[in-house]
Amino acid sequence: MKVFSFPLTGVFRILPLLPLAVLLLPSLAPARDIESEESMESMELSDKIHKGAGVIDLLEDIKGNDLASYFNQTGGLLLLGADVNEDNSGNESRKSVGVAIKEAQLSIRTTEGDFSFKDFFTSTSAMLHETGGSGATEYATLFGQGGSSQINGSGDMDLSDFDDVMWFENVAFKGEILSALLKVSFLPTNEKDFGENEEFFDFSGGFEDFALLNVADAILLEEANIGIKRAPSGIVYQNNQSVTSAIKEALATNGGNTGGSVLTPPAAPSPPFFAVASIGLLMLWKKRKESKLENA
Repeated sequence: MKVFSFPLTGVFRILPLLPLAVLLLPSLAPARDIESEESMESMELSDKIHKGAGVIDLLEDIKGNDLASYFNQTGGLLLLGADVNEDNSGNESRKSVGVAIKEAQLSIRTTEGDFSFKDFFTSTSAMLHETGGSGATEYATLFGQGGSSQINGSGDMDLSDFDDVMWFENVAFKGEILSALLKVSFLPTNEKDFGENEEFFDFSGGFEDFALLNVADAILLEEANIGIKRAPSGIVYQNNQSVTSAIKEALATNGGNTGGSVLTPPAAPSPPFFAVASIGLLMLWKKRKESKLENA
């Protein structure tokens, strides 16, 4: 089976699914001590977002040089899994809960200076009224469910504990990473004066867990669509670009970059073959695993 339409020769013309995937994908390494050419395992981050806002110190869980290597592996994406821990109140249920993100920012300090990234993405968004606001605005949203799913991730981390994916694109910097802070705040919605959207996408004031995801786990988690099928019929939301599309574009643009320097500009050459083939194999692998997923 061809992975993509570009010509291949020899043994790469026919790709058995799992055995060759192991050869094409770099071997997995311990999350906190990886080499630049190896693919990092996903890891749960120690810091949490309490009461709707907080800061996660990425270097609590990964070394600076390993984080730089991670950005090279993802083409400059920061891929984050979110565990949506919301009360099953109002129009939310154990099978479907939601939260909206007001703002998020990734701040990286290196030996060359400070770099800030404020543009983040999720695959869904909704028009919502903020508490104290004057009108509805579109906000990125996260879906989830109570308890765990049946997703088996690519490594030792229990991917079934997480619900949805958010990500930053074009993370480019110079120098060696000295600190990396992720600031997240959720939207306080005016559910008293408005409709079902505000009631569903509020936050309960508890805490949300986050994980740093590799490419394989980000695709698996988003494609599970946890919490979406059982969402109340009265809410209105928008489907946006998927993380799978974002990963393909990032690897096509920045896939050849190495080290902790500025990422390759859009005119860069195509990514190495293993990066392109990996995406195709991951999607085939995902399809085989779909029968095992318990979608919400």
